[in-house]
Amino acid sequence: MRKRFRALVSMAGLIVGTSAAHATFFGGVDVGALWESNFTGATGGIVASPVWMGVYSGYVGAYKGFDQNRGAWVASVNLQANRLRRYSVLDNDIFGGSAGVFHDLGKDASVLATVGGETVRFSDNQRNLAIYMARVHFKEGSQALWVGETGEYDDAHGEAGFDTYHGYSLTLAGNWKPIASDVITVSAARAHDRYDVAAAAIRTSSAMSLGWLQELGHGIYIRAQASREYVHIAGGQGFYTTLYATGVGATF
Repeated sequence: MRKRFRALVSMAGLIVGTSAAHATFFGGVDVGALWESNFTGATGGIVASPVWMGVYSGYVGAYKGFDQNRGAWVASVNLQANRLRRYSVLDNDIFGGSAGVFHDLGKDASVLATVGGETVRFSDNQRNLAIYMARVHFKEGSQALWVGETGEYDDAHGEAGFDTYHGYSLTLAGNWKPIASDVITVSAARAHDRYDVAAAAIRTSSAMSLGWLQELGHGIYIRAQASREYVHIAGGQGFYTTLYATGVGATF
């Protein structure tokens, strides 16, 4: 269920290269909607079931500079509520946090490494998850055109064995800011997970996404994203699903 409920909202990037010597606080909120064409993972000619989902999220954090402000210690907490128009038994709330370090690598490059965890609470308590993760994000480029690479390792423990897994994901994203208030993002992602089940333990997914963010001023933005994902479960057939997401948010 991870691909359905985690990382549905891409929040504004954290810029810590200009941090002060004292702790600086940041945060944001986002309200959006997501539509998925094949929520149930239908294969073999079975009619796919789409779903609408409301996604409501927020985060707060702080960072403190070091090494003459070329680096910063970073910590944040986040929450997210996902509400499904159908399959309401899968409504869930996510509470999490992370801590790590940012550093400027020079020549318009930087790295952010974090460790953290989150708990996912479903209406059906047997689906509850505790997820621990480690993430490394690299960024290279200018303010108008940049590339980001992200690697993440997850270790999830569910109330039910079929939701317990460990695995990794890799994401490559190209970002273009044609004017001061717009950001266009093209990304590719790959995930590989091994579940604690007797059969069909390995699940992989590959996705391509196109995103757009429009800054409206005073930290307010609107966003839209379209994704196409292919999921394969070992020993079974694969399936495609399409996702469209939109929302409005604010950062401070």
